[in-house]
Amino acid sequence: MLHLQRFLYSTIISIPKGRNVNPSDSSNYRGIALSSVYGKLFDNIVLQHYSDVLLTSDLQFGFKAKHSTNHCTFLLKQTLAYYTENQSPAYCGFLDATKAFDRIDYCKLFKGLFNRNLPACYVRVLFNIYSNNFVRVSWCGFLSEYFPAKNGVKQGSVLSPVLFCLYLDELLVALSKAGAGWYIGDIFVGALAYADDIVLIAPSATALRTVLHTCDNYACKYSMSFNAQNSECLVVLPRARRFPAPLEHDCDFRIGGARMDIVSSYCHLGHVITNSLDDGPDIVNRQNSFI
Repeated sequence: MLHLQRFLYSTIISIPKGRNVNPSDSSNYRGIALSSVYGKLFDNIVLQHYSDVLLTSDLQFGFKAKHSTNHCTFLLKQTLAYYTENQSPAYCGFLDATKAFDRIDYCKLFKGLFNRNLPACYVRVLFNIYSNNFVRVSWCGFLSEYFPAKNGVKQGSVLSPVLFCLYLDELLVALSKAGAGWYIGDIFVGALAYADDIVLIAPSATALRTVLHTCDNYACKYSMSFNAQNSECLVVLPRARRFPAPLEHDCDFRIGGARMDIVSSYCHLGHVITNSLDDGPDIVNRQNSFI
């Protein structure tokens, strides 16, 4: 039983999502699973031997070597600049996935691993580890009883972020096939992701609604949920059409059945992006963070 517990049992600790959040609000905490060294060793073996099987789309920047949030935001800003300089508007949808790591459906996750030709013995071990997963919560020195976790991947483990990106890869592939996003040459740049932070880029309001509908279909099929309250849209116009008033009637975008707010600026992965593509607010934000 002791050897089995080393793989199947873990303890969740809560850490704040930021330095200036309300500590009395449970939604401002992120649960991190503390697992045994044996589980981490197994995860590293899988990653080392089958990294080629676990590759994700080039549209996913999260948890990859030589990739960072800066790369993702840089590509987004360069894409917006490229099209606005060529007198084309850009419609951006920044999506918030509610508790994305906790909503993963094990059946669909491990079916995807089979489809990627990960050896069946490894898939069976992973399936048993996750389907028989027991966790307890540590808070202020007190420990809860162990209880079963029937869905989701453990934040804080070695392999779980990679598994999450594989799960989300189905959405990025579907968006690239929707035929409604931006291309630079023959390269699709209409959807960019860093783990569960997703931004959609479309040439028109109709195109953005099309890709949002694709996201809704994915959410229904893969047990995900996009929160419209925390999802926002940014409309970037060419310099000759910098005032968005004529487009207000087009700006009704919905995800999960609820309307998304239209904003003039958005903080994407720590970088402020404005509808005028002005770097000033981002520079001030970075200066304040440094101070």
